[in-house]
Amino acid sequence: MRNQQFGDDARALVRTAHERARVLGHPGIGSEHLLYAVADSPTRVGAVAREHGLTPDGVAVQTDRLLAGPRSVFDGLDADALASIGIDLDAVREAVEANFGPAHVSSPWARRRRVRLPGHLPVTGRARSCMQAAVREAGRGSAARVAAHHLGAAVVAADGGLVPPILAALGVSSPMLCTAILETAR
Repeated sequence: MRNQQFGDDARALVRTAHERARVLGHPGIGSEHLLYAVADSPTRVGAVAREHGLTPDGVAVQTDRLLAGPRSVFDGLDADALASIGIDLDAVREAVEANFGPAHVSSPWARRRRVRLPGHLPVTGRARSCMQAAVREAGRGSAARVAAHHLGAAVVAADGGLVPPILAALGVSSPMLCTAILETAR
């Protein structure tokens, strides 16, 4: 994918995604950062996204929620359900801490904030797939360059990663938003 294939408005989306990933201390630009860029865009694509309920704040909150994960191995367990079968979650937690130390209670799956990296951040595989889908979308319409509406439509149509659960949590219909974004070019 050559950089020349992207028009100025699509490049602006990628720059915003890069800035977002850097601010969050993430090691690369993911599809969730591109989704944030679409929602935050001052272009007609961004306006359409916001009209459909895709806001920068909403994307940020849902991204944080999805990336945060549990802080301890006991987070997410239903204490009441366990109590109904005779298991006292607090007693189990105390026993684990007493026998193994508090470090064993911390979740091995919790993501740790990464150190900010200088320079250019790499693009993740999913974000790269979104960009390639944007190139294909532009080609279908015989466009000379990928525009913001091509990239925006490709991002909201992503079928993996954090984009689908973010859209679902915000109550945004991917097919409807994708169609509306593509109609901004007409």
